[in-house]
Amino acid sequence: MEPRILEGSNIDQVDLRVINVEGDLHQHSVQVEGRSLSELLQPITDASHTRDRTQSPPDSACQPGTRKGVIKWIVSWVSSSVRLRRQHILWVYGYAGCGKSAIAQEISERVQSGGHLLATFFFFRGAGDREEMGRLPNTLASQMAISLPKTGPLIEAAVKAQPQLVQFESLFASQVRFAGEVPFAGKVLFLIERSAAAAGAVAGQSFFAKSLLSDPYLIIIDGLDECIDKKGVQEFIAATLTFFDQNPSIPLRIFITSRVEQHIHPHLSTSPGVLLKDLGDHCTRKDIQKFMRTVFDAETKANLVIEAHIRQNGTWPHKADSEMLVDHIGGSFIFASTLFKFIFQGSGSPNDPSTPLDRFPLALHIDPGLDGLYSQTLARSAHLPYFTDIISTLALTTEPLPISGIAELLDIQASAVAHVLVDLQAVVQVPGTDDAPVTFYHTSLRDFLTTESRSGQLFAPPSFHARLLIGCLSCEVRARRHTPSAQLGVRKQTAAVQYSLEHREYTHWIGGNHLFTSSNLGSLIPLRREMLELLPADDRASGLSDLAIDLKLLFDYDGVTATIEEAISMHREALSLRPHPHPDRAHSLNNLGNALNSLFKHSQRVADIEEAISMHREALGLRPHPHPDRADSLNNLGVALQSLFKHSQRVGDIKEAISMHREALGLRPHSHPDRADTLNNLGSALNSLFKHSQRVADIEEAISMHREALGLRPHPHPDRAGSLNNLGVVLQSLFKHSQRVADIEEAISMHREALSLRPHPHPDRATL
Repeated sequence: MEPRILEGSNIDQVDLRVINVEGDLHQHSVQVEGRSLSELLQPITDASHTRDRTQSPPDSACQPGTRKGVIKWIVSWVSSSVRLRRQHILWVYGYAGCGKSAIAQEISERVQSGGHLLATFFFFRGAGDREEMGRLPNTLASQMAISLPKTGPLIEAAVKAQPQLVQFESLFASQVRFAGEVPFAGKVLFLIERSAAAAGAVAGQSFFAKSLLSDPYLIIIDGLDECIDKKGVQEFIAATLTFFDQNPSIPLRIFITSRVEQHIHPHLSTSPGVLLKDLGDHCTRKDIQKFMRTVFDAETKANLVIEAHIRQNGTWPHKADSEMLVDHIGGSFIFASTLFKFIFQGSGSPNDPSTPLDRFPLALHIDPGLDGLYSQTLARSAHLPYFTDIISTLALTTEPLPISGIAELLDIQASAVAHVLVDLQAVVQVPGTDDAPVTFYHTSLRDFLTTESRSGQLFAPPSFHARLLIGCLSCEVRARRHTPSAQLGVRKQTAAVQYSLEHREYTHWIGGNHLFTSSNLGSLIPLRREMLELLPADDRASGLSDLAIDLKLLFDYDGVTATIEEAISMHREALSLRPHPHPDRAHSLNNLGNALNSLFKHSQRVADIEEAISMHREALGLRPHPHPDRADSLNNLGVALQSLFKHSQRVGDIKEAISMHREALGLRPHSHPDRADTLNNLGSALNSLFKHSQRVADIEEAISMHREALGLRPHPHPDRAGSLNNLGVVLQSLFKHSQRVADIEEAISMHREALSLRPHPHPDRATL
């Protein structure tokens, strides 16, 4: 059976903090006949070391004469026989800015010149497909077919024999399995193994063993921590380790770079098949000095002001000042690069009267932790119109947009965007035209902008996702007005419309729906209505679902029965358009069930909640183990059963709800992003059972669930206030039974902290 690829997804929340994945799940097939290997694989063309780094960051390279020791050591490992050095994987790790990408670029170029570079992939957060795992295998396989032409026909044969190998998966479909139970992250290794086996008929031995015996081939994967699909990363690591355990003699090495992240470190650092190298140990003062001399010598020769200063005053900068700057930089190449840009380029504005001579002493006082540099640089434009909107757009969009795309998305002039960006060129890469993407020099700027404790007034709030969603819909509606009821030709659209088609729901609805205000929905719903009228017939069910889900959110605000009844009517129509065995039927069933549950809470008509439960039971039946969305259906059914229990007080209802939540929790281990939601749901159900049974074991387990959920939501997690409130509620329940002052004091402490996280006019402040 062909795998299902989850292409569109929305998340809806019910009162007990359950997150329901809603949207469109499509069944795809790949047409293989008459298509070239490149057409079949559809690789990412700007992911390798040969990309235009000015357009596709990271723009990193080692300066001549620097990093000699570590480069020599890595090259020695690459070229050594696997019989002598059995560790097939090298993990080079280190802090942000220590030069990992520059090292990867240098090794790529050196090994390619020797003819043994198989493939390279440079992850980069915020660069669309280069921040996800989905197209990594196809991209590496495509490069392998070019680097080693004899493998091309073998890969093509494998692909045509099993077309599902070339299908992509989104962030939400990492559980999909392929032929032979090969996880998607291991597809390229599967292709390598299949190619080697197919060629083994030649002279009775493996193709790789015959042609690569002298020097191994190398695959380079840079910035693995930049991939947002953490589960996919873990699957890729596991598949890679397993592959080399099963093929210990294959002359192939993989060079990985990343920061030390929780989802990477335990898997690579504990395997005997992985060689470790801390790049922080190789960021020497001597290398920084060489880097500085190279940059300063080149810039001095090109700057008449500096040359005139040197003729009159001698060496610039003085040795003592140079030493101070090197000390200030520490070992961070990214900080050094950013500081040098600041010294020699300034703000980039023609109205900036300062010279490198003026800016050098200022650079000595910039915080070496980059946050200070970001704050000082961004402050230059903070007073300009649309600054907050533009910076928030850069921080929250999944894929970099050109100036023209940012302007269209925000419905402002391109000149206003350029006006804000022109003074930020020390930290933001601003292209020379309106049609090339605006990118960050380093992704730490995105982290800075999306962490309120670091950025303060410069913070890009998650609530801004609503503005971006409305902007995306507005752009797309305008485009569809020209060709109503027809599919949009993606390549013919503007950058903003292309972005909307790809990321509107995944990024901005999911990222911000829990923070939508009634005002946001007042703008969003009319756009949804017009979009529904413009969509082609094949997309009507999706349009109905999107509009109905937003109407349910509006009902949560206005409590108007007609609003939720309209939502239910639209979900019914969408369900009728998805008869069994339509792959999206389960999504429509869940959506309808959630809307009926909301109506029941308002109407208290038992028929509503009984129908809701019926919808969720059917959806669960369509998602047998190990369906990746089974946990969502279990949670939804559990929540509906809890609603029924509040009305019926039948113990069987709440016990079945608890059973559903327990099974869902078992499908969401500690690292699962939705585990906290399931813990909260189970804790709330146990609290309901305790109020009926008065068994202390029930409330103690409920408290345990909420404590674990709170631990998974450290400050500044957007849902921390909800977990604090839930823990406070169950502690209150325990106090009513125990009469221990400590219980109610802790409950009060939880509610106080939750209240502090929802200042006026937060929409959920009144619920605390």
